[in-house]
Amino acid sequence: MKRYPIIVECYAGSRGDERPRRVMIDDRKHVVARLLAESVEESVVTKARTRRYRVLTSEGMVLEILCTGDGEWFLAPSEPSDQHDSE
Repeated sequence: MKRYPIIVECYAGSRGDERPRRVMIDDRKHVVARLLAESVEESVVTKARTRRYRVLTSEGMVLEILCTGDGEWFLAPSEPSDQHDSE
């Protein structure tokens, strides 16, 4: 799975970086209108944690973004739709 590095500005509350507020992709800033989903994944082998966010931007784009344990942010590749033809 190829990931694309991005810059993310977050809301920093009492627990540090908590939620993405703005996402910079190719010098274009996208404002996060709503957080759709949030999860934490842990590698079985390395025990490294990755935070995954699905966000809706003010332009109506749905983005899947990842934050690695060392604070690097990436745009996750789009997954194909789960829709199948019933033929």
